[in-house]
Amino acid sequence: MNGIFITGTDTDVGKTFIACKIAAQLKKQNINVVPRKPIESGCELINNQLIPSDAMQLQQASQSTQTLKSICPYRFKEAISPARAANINNQKITLQQLTQASTKHVNENDFLLVEGAGGFYSPICENALNADLAKALGLPLLLVTDNRVGTINQVLLCLHAIQKSNLNLKAIVLNQISRTDRVDNIQELSQLTSTPIFLFNEKNKLHELINLLGIN
Repeated sequence: MNGIFITGTDTDVGKTFIACKIAAQLKKQNINVVPRKPIESGCELINNQLIPSDAMQLQQASQSTQTLKSICPYRFKEAISPARAANINNQKITLQQLTQASTKHVNENDFLLVEGAGGFYSPICENALNADLAKALGLPLLLVTDNRVGTINQVLLCLHAIQKSNLNLKAIVLNQISRTDRVDNIQELSQLTSTPIFLFNEKNKLHELINLLGIN
């Protein structure tokens, strides 16, 4: 299956932002992107419906004609881990359900873009972490982190976990969220890993990241 699993070193590091940028660029290259955020917590209740903001952004960026229900079938209001939110709402969601939700209605020539929830080791459903979903799908990974002080430690911990899971990490994205931190994480990380590192800011061209991922 052709695609990518986007994970992060933590929550709020810009996974959805980077995923949307990638989806929009691939759409420009006439690649049919099938976005998936199979489970999302912290949804807003509007007209008695839980609206998954991340999934909506993915739908818009990829210009997907698939329904929001197909993109994100499992939604919760509580802004906590999906596993805990499901437990609070007395819902039993399994790894098998999330795997099936991610691959349903995906054709051979589609590019499957799956965004996890939280960090690589964050609980995503009953008895499963994001790492388990990534393994079940068998997609290559993109690791997103915010470019700040403390990032190197988080990235190295995630690299160890990804290696332990025998997954194929295509690249690390340093997302330039804060403009106040002046750090040179690329230089230091490059000395500690052979994994390609991409600094995302306004100056860098997104096609460079697409090339790193080997998408064509």
